[in-house]
Amino acid sequence: MKSRSKSKNKKTKVNVKNYGEMSLFIRPNTTDIKVIKEVLQTCVYEKKSIDFFIEKGENWLDLGGNIGTFSLLCLARNANVISYEPEKENFNLMEKNIETNFPDASSRQVKLINQAVGTKSGNIELYLCKGDYNKYRHTIYPKRGRESVSVKMQSIKSVLNKYSKIDCIKMDIEGAEIDILEFLKPSDYKKFGIKKMVFEYSFDIDNSIPRFMKIMKSLKKYFNNVHWTKVKENELTYDYFPAATLVFCYM
Repeated sequence: MKSRSKSKNKKTKVNVKNYGEMSLFIRPNTTDIKVIKEVLQTCVYEKKSIDFFIEKGENWLDLGGNIGTFSLLCLARNANVISYEPEKENFNLMEKNIETNFPDASSRQVKLINQAVGTKSGNIELYLCKGDYNKYRHTIYPKRGRESVSVKMQSIKSVLNKYSKIDCIKMDIEGAEIDILEFLKPSDYKKFGIKKMVFEYSFDIDNSIPRFMKIMKSLKKYFNNVHWTKVKENELTYDYFPAATLVFCYM
């Protein structure tokens, strides 16, 4: 694999919604700024209109940790979090950002793991974004012209078995959420005691709306509420930009 250019990190002040100021290390002129705005300032993984918030004492599993913004939000809300991020540069920044803002957070409050999560355990290729701007769309699905690195993957069931106190899940893993959502059954959510889940569904991996609706139907067999927007159920394919929608599931 060719060597990849490294962006110089810069420390920046961020005002986090309903919390206050944090200091984050970022790569200037990259998607790091966009992620901070979406997760820590706009708070896209919370939704006031349906009373969906990260709450004190919850135990979150963060799949797709990136530079640590969602984990920081969990800690700011006094929730616990276990975060998986397979790409090493992102993971290093996540570690640095957590340590900078919550140096006294115990292992009970936060745990960071440099691995991917999928439907099985083993080694897998991670296809890295091209160029110096995009730092959050690495994927396990082959992309033409992309370099790849081998990363460790843990199965979602092994993770949930290992960390038995997890009761909430967040996923933003560039299409890998589809396999996980089809792999987990309503009985699995019940077994593991999952009460809340939020994820980004990536239609650029598969734009089939019937496949999406089948997954939503399965989720509704367990969760009392499953909320999403932008998807027109009478269409066969999702051909809009951006090619994704957020889904909120809760009891």
